[in-house]
Amino acid sequence: MASYSSHHHHHHHHAHAAEQTYTPAEEQFHTSSQFPKPQDWHKPVWKIKNDYPPAFKASSTPGDAPGLPLPDTAGEAPWMNIDFTKEPLKYAELVKEYCWDGNRNVDFVVQDNTVRPWYHAPWMHASANGREPLKGLTFERSIPPLEFAKGQTSALQNWAIGFYNAPGASVFGGVWADPNKPIWNENLKFPRGTAVFKLLLTTASDDEVPTMKGSPAWPAVISPQPDPAVAPPNGAIRNKEASEVRLIQVDWATVDERAPIGWVFGTFMYNGYLENITDPWDRLTSVGVMWGNDPKLDQAAVDRGEKPVESWINPEADKLRNDLGGKRPSWGYNGRLNGPADNFISACASCHGTAQSFDVPLVQSGKLISNKWVPLNEKLTMTWFDNVKAGETFSVRGALSADYSLQFTIGWNNYRNWLSTQKAQTREPDPKKKILLALPSRRVIFRPKPEDEDNDQLEKLLKGIRIEEEPKRNGPHFTWEA
Repeated sequence: MASYSSHHHHHHHHAHAAEQTYTPAEEQFHTSSQFPKPQDWHKPVWKIKNDYPPAFKASSTPGDAPGLPLPDTAGEAPWMNIDFTKEPLKYAELVKEYCWDGNRNVDFVVQDNTVRPWYHAPWMHASANGREPLKGLTFERSIPPLEFAKGQTSALQNWAIGFYNAPGASVFGGVWADPNKPIWNENLKFPRGTAVFKLLLTTASDDEVPTMKGSPAWPAVISPQPDPAVAPPNGAIRNKEASEVRLIQVDWATVDERAPIGWVFGTFMYNGYLENITDPWDRLTSVGVMWGNDPKLDQAAVDRGEKPVESWINPEADKLRNDLGGKRPSWGYNGRLNGPADNFISACASCHGTAQSFDVPLVQSGKLISNKWVPLNEKLTMTWFDNVKAGETFSVRGALSADYSLQFTIGWNNYRNWLSTQKAQTREPDPKKKILLALPSRRVIFRPKPEDEDNDQLEKLLKGIRIEEEPKRNGPHFTWEA
C-alpha cells in the first residue's frame, strides 16, 4: 500500500512539474490570450479547450481503435435527415439546436458542457487580431458606417469565437498531436458529422441598429476607437478596460457529402423584433443556407435576371435588411449568402474555400463606384466562385487544402510566424521584449486552370493583390456614400 501511495505521489508530482516545464511551443499552444485582463477583473477569464480527440479516418467503424468511431450521423447529426435544398430553414434550425445544446446554458464555456464535447481552434491567440482574454474573441472585419443600417453613423467593431465538435476537432488532434512538431503534410478533410459554429458580437447600439434591441452582451477587451466613424485597421492595440459587445450573428457549417462543395454553410442574425422569445440567445432569424458557389452565375447571368440556386436566402432576412435601410445591396455577392458582419462582395463558401497552405486573398478585388461594386476583372472574380470540393485547394499546385477551415489556416500561419520569430530571438535573447505577432503582407501565387485563356493576365492581376494584415475576412475597405 505504501508503495502505491508513493508511486501515486510521484506521478502527481511529476504531472505538476510537467506543467512548469512546457517547451516554448507547448506554452504558446496552451496560451489562451496574449493580452492582459483588466486590472479590476476578478471573474473567470477565457480558457482554450484544446484536448482534441485523435484524428479519425473516414473509414473508421464504431469501436475501432485508435481514433474515435464516427458518430452515428442520423442520431448524432439530425440535420443529415433533412434535404437542405428543400427544407433549408429546418436544416439550419436543427444545426443551431445542436450547437446550443449544453453550450447555451453554460454561457458557451464549452468545458462545462455535459451533453457533448466542443473545442476551440488552436493558435488563434498569436496575432495582432488574436483572442482577447475575457471571452476568447478575435478581431474581425468591421462594418463601415451606413452599410448595415441607415442610422449607423459609427464603424462597428466585430469580435468572434468559433467552436468545433469532436469530429471537427479530430482534425486539429491529428495535426497538433505534438504541439512541438505539428504535421500538415496532406490535404485536410473534416469527417462526416463535423459541425462548426461561430458567434459574432458587435459594438452596435440600438439607436444606430434597431434590430439589436435586447441583444445578449458579453464583456470583452476590444480595441480603442477614438473616432466612432473610423474602425481600427486591426486589433493590435487593446483597451485597458472591458467593454460590452453584443450578439449580431451566428455562423455555422456542417460537412455534408450531398453538397457540391462537401459542406453546408449558414448564418443567423440577431433580431430584436422577434416577440415572445424570452431567451435573447434564441432571438435569431436565419439569413440563409448555402451549399455551393453558383459558379455559372456571372454578371451577365445576373443581368439576365438569374438568381443563385445553391444559396437560399430567407425572405424574412431580406425584409429586415431592407427595413434597416443600410447601403449593402445584398447579403452576399450577387444574391449569394453572407452574414450582416461580412463583406457583400463575398460569400460564406467562396471565402472559406480559400483555406489552404498558401495565402490567397479571401475576397475578390475591385472598388465601389457610387455605391455599386465594380470588380477588378470579372473573370478573375468568378474564380472565387468555383465549387472547390472539400479537401481540394482553391489555387496553387502544390498547396495543401485546409478544407474550408479558415481558423485552421490562421492558427497555422500564427504558428509559422511565431516559429520564425523564435529562431530570430534565440540568436539574440531579450526576455523583456514581448513580441505581439502579426501576419506579414504576402504576395500571392495563383495558377488558374490550364484551359483558361488570358492566364498571364489573370496571374499578373492576382500577384498585384496584396494580402493585408488579418482580419482575414476583410476584403477591400468600403466608404459608402450617404
